[in-house]
Amino acid sequence: MILTLDIGGANTKHLLMDESGRVLESSSAYLPLWKGLRALEEHLALLGSRHSPDAVAVTMTGELCDIFSSRAEGVERISGAVLQAFPEARFLTLDMELVSVPDASCAGANYLASIYLMERRFGEGVLLDIGSTTSDVLPFRRGEKLHRHGDLARLMAGQLVYTGFLRTPLCAISEKVPLRGFMLRQAAEVFAVAADLYLVLGELGQEAYTCATPDGREKSREAALRRIARQVCAEVGEVGEEELEELCRYLAERQASAVAEAVRRVCDAHALETLYLGGCGVPLGRRVALLAGMPWVELAEHLPASDNLPCLGLAAMLLEGR
Repeated sequence: MILTLDIGGANTKHLLMDESGRVLESSSAYLPLWKGLRALEEHLALLGSRHSPDAVAVTMTGELCDIFSSRAEGVERISGAVLQAFPEARFLTLDMELVSVPDASCAGANYLASIYLMERRFGEGVLLDIGSTTSDVLPFRRGEKLHRHGDLARLMAGQLVYTGFLRTPLCAISEKVPLRGFMLRQAAEVFAVAADLYLVLGELGQEAYTCATPDGREKSREAALRRIARQVCAEVGEVGEEELEELCRYLAERQASAVAEAVRRVCDAHALETLYLGGCGVPLGRRVALLAGMPWVELAEHLPASDNLPCLGLAAMLLEGR
């Protein structure tokens, strides 16, 4: 049995696969590292007590979390927690290799596992993997290296867009929003996040609202409307439900437009014509594809655990003896 882990700053994902390539389990746990590593350590210990994998592979992006003074420190502490639970674990590097002794080259490498998988399954295209916090725009063509290395280079090339389906503050999507014929500046506060707007639009169920709410309150539509109203310094009643819904539609289009700009840039740079949608943010991905004018394939129709692609790619690497 194979166990793979993708440890982010907010979420830790894992996947279990048997020797035949069948996915036995795929899950994500909200474990915000900025609150410390204790919850991660306990989660890993629980996984270790439940399973006895023959091989373990790990990738991470959580090293960028601001509790660490540097990426190197983040890699060291996260990998230390992993090795305590799974001494045999191997770690993905930016060279697309699995190593037993992790170092700074293991920082932010999870997208490479996704590329490995996509090249082997689909040959070429652009993977749009929209997660809770970021959107990966990953060009791939088997036999060629189209991706950039590292977060900064990826941001500069449009291959990473720091906007996501759940955790992105609404004030980071658009500075202004339409209301009663005016374009109002939103409050520069995290009163509401993307999960609230997609909950209001009916594109996200309460069970899929897996991050914390900004106010610590419930994940109902009514509570989401209350949080969104605060972005224009109001309460529900001062601003009508239909007005808030229109505001949400505007923000959804603005977010999609930002990602679509990156998608077109990446596609044009590498002469790629098909978009593959994965991650938890497929509803946003559909908007992006329409705005970018591109045909798309929804990976959920072709792959198991399409919201957990780095873990799926890591498992493929282990099965193929990497």
